[in-house]
Amino acid sequence: MKAITTIFAAVLLAGTSSAALAATPDARIQSLEDQIQSLAKQLQDLKADAAQQQQAVQAQQEALKKSQADAVAQQAEYKKQQTTTAKASVTNGRLAVASADGNFTAAVRGLLQVDSGYYMQQGSATSLPTAYGPDLSSGTNLRRVFLGLQGKVFGDWNYYFLYDFGGSSVETPGHILYAYLQYDGLAPWSFRVGAYPAPINLEDSTASADLMFFERNSSSNLQRNIAGAEGRDGISVLYTGERIYGALSLTGNKIADGAKAYGAMGGTAVPNYDEQSAVSGRLAYLPVATDDAHWIVGVNGLDVFSLPNLVPNGAASLATVPGATAKGTYSFADLPEFSVDSNGISLVSTGALAASHVTSWGVETAANYQNFYGQAGYTGYAVHRTPIAYNIYSAVGTFAPAPVQPSNNSFSGWYVQGSWIITGENRIYNPATASFTGPKVSKPLSLKDGTWGALEFAARFSDLNLNSHKDDASNVVTAWTAASRTYTYYNTVRGGDQKIVTLAVNWYPNAAVRISADYQYIDVSRLQTPATVTTAATPVLATLNGGQKLSTVAMRFQLSL
Repeated sequence: MKAITTIFAAVLLAGTSSAALAATPDARIQSLEDQIQSLAKQLQDLKADAAQQQQAVQAQQEALKKSQADAVAQQAEYKKQQTTTAKASVTNGRLAVASADGNFTAAVRGLLQVDSGYYMQQGSATSLPTAYGPDLSSGTNLRRVFLGLQGKVFGDWNYYFLYDFGGSSVETPGHILYAYLQYDGLAPWSFRVGAYPAPINLEDSTASADLMFFERNSSSNLQRNIAGAEGRDGISVLYTGERIYGALSLTGNKIADGAKAYGAMGGTAVPNYDEQSAVSGRLAYLPVATDDAHWIVGVNGLDVFSLPNLVPNGAASLATVPGATAKGTYSFADLPEFSVDSNGISLVSTGALAASHVTSWGVETAANYQNFYGQAGYTGYAVHRTPIAYNIYSAVGTFAPAPVQPSNNSFSGWYVQGSWIITGENRIYNPATASFTGPKVSKPLSLKDGTWGALEFAARFSDLNLNSHKDDASNVVTAWTAASRTYTYYNTVRGGDQKIVTLAVNWYPNAAVRISADYQYIDVSRLQTPATVTTAATPVLATLNGGQKLSTVAMRFQLSL
């Protein structure tokens, strides 16, 4: 602008100078002065205009800066409002609330399973003692009625509260299944504390709503109840990688067993002076992971290194006082993979075994390929026995208390199961638990559209053997009269061998509803426990039959939210 003004002034000066040369000197001087004053005024006007233009530009720049600042402030305020505004949603019937940033969530969880079934027993079963199930109760049972809340706070902290108002055999007034806090800020590592089923095996890690059959197979269910299952106090370290899953847990009693000691799914309630303490672990690896297939292999184990103390001050009474209560006992038993019997009778059971600690280990595998699924596992159990004191007779009227050391006991179980979803869906691998969920229904039931949901056929064979030294004739004489002697067999455990074949049809009308029909053939081979034998002749180990063969048919109606 300054350069243009200078050139313009020079041109005007040159023009006026040329005109002035043609006039008289005085006139020329006056003319030049007038022209100079005119040029000066024009220059002042030009400078004023330039200053005004510069001020206008500065004002525009200031206005632009203010507009940008206002936009940034408005954007920040909008983000603030978004982060403090909760969002509600309903997915497959499940109500959930979450903050916009996802750091705070809460979802209602629920599960309803209504079972109705019928036991078809042979006539010979009526001659069995009550403990061996002569007349199992057919009928209807609310197997699971779960209601709870699950979510997270401040992003890295997860919580889960879940209560059950149903039950195996009979319904309950309500008890805690899950009540835990979990920290996930060091992913893939996480840390959990509270009450929950500590991860022990593949079936245990499969949610109740995703099971192919009414119940978990007996060998897996027995193992999980030793040191895990719902409502168990514990603390766990979890690792959930893309290919590797690991869990290590320290557990105690179940919440419902805080003042009692029941053993594994059975036993007599007695005072509990110190809780059980156990350590358990599960390790799984995923060698195959494609769009069409997943294959997982794993191992697991547990050790109940401190059984509940059943006598005050931890005294091992049974080892020193004949007929007294042992410091610790454990019972192995399981329902026959179906539980509408209101009496809760287990067809296989070891009874209470005096023990110092209990161990278990297992191997397992599972795979899906498109709409086919298969799973198998083997589990071993061991009971380390403690001495039992008897009044041992050496002649008529002559006896002395003495401890007898029973042999340690080993038991086993295994299963194989599979399914075929004929509508094309597949069971989905869940890396968070290293297990498989139920199928995701691609075409929910719609009479208008002519779609019918998903249909699955499944089959399973399981074998649980709770016999140990069942033909061991080791005994002591616990009574001696002139006419006879009483022999007590302290080594023999005749829990029975239970084999079950299960066939199932599962219909999934949609993601929340499932209707199932199951058929079971149950073959229990079991000899009655030889508590004592009183005879005047040579003692013979009792071989009374305690087993039976039976079938069950059942329906389940399930709603899962």
